[in-house]
Amino acid sequence: MSNVLKCEHLRVVFGGLAAVSDFNIEVEENQIAGLIGPNGAGKTTVFNLLTGVYTPTSGVVTLCDKDLAGMSTIQRSHAGIARTFQNIRLFKDMSVIDNVINSFNYRMKYTIPEAMLRLPRYWKEEKAARERALELLGVFNMQDLAEVNAGNLPYGAQRRLEIVRALATNPKLLLLDEPAAGMNPAETTALMETIGKIRDNFHIAILLIEHDMSLVMGICEQITVLNFGEVIAQGTPEQIQNNPVVIEAYLGKDRD
Repeated sequence: MSNVLKCEHLRVVFGGLAAVSDFNIEVEENQIAGLIGPNGAGKTTVFNLLTGVYTPTSGVVTLCDKDLAGMSTIQRSHAGIARTFQNIRLFKDMSVIDNVINSFNYRMKYTIPEAMLRLPRYWKEEKAARERALELLGVFNMQDLAEVNAGNLPYGAQRRLEIVRALATNPKLLLLDEPAAGMNPAETTALMETIGKIRDNFHIAILLIEHDMSLVMGICEQITVLNFGEVIAQGTPEQIQNNPVVIEAYLGKDRD
């Protein structure tokens, strides 16, 4: 398999402090990878580097062998990186389906005058976007909620809607930032099934940050562990679970 994401010697310094130092990772096609570590380890900073929120001090990020240097957040989104956030970011006063359609806007081919005058191309594009949005919602059994206000959805459904919106951008790489945050065990189990369905149905690479170790160990094929901005371990779930350096980072070191 070829790499979708590759980071080489990624580093970012804020005020003389290296928030991330010598970060390396490869995520392959159709792979579910995890990025874990204690609070403050630099995980979200890595996501901000990948999406162009932060500019690295040094290092290279490539998406499907394309160097992302100099690309803005919007350009990286168009190139194929989609992201969800720790705090849900939906248009809560808009319907579920309008939240999804909103993600198609940059691909709409009609002009502003065509939209204002409601010309045929406007209606054609809007109809296609609605059909595609319903199709995506159907994958996650949310089509019956299409006209419900997003803010009225249960928490777990809001999380799923945020993922649907990310998928609407047609990504090559999906970044999930603590998707199980605030979920109960039943919702977390359903989320694991959802993530597996995304990989199987959409054939994209997924990189997730998560503190719920049952989710990480249950679904990730490759895990990278950060501590104080540095990679301290990489491997399969079994290798990570039994790595003494990882155990020490999470639990501390016993005193003799």
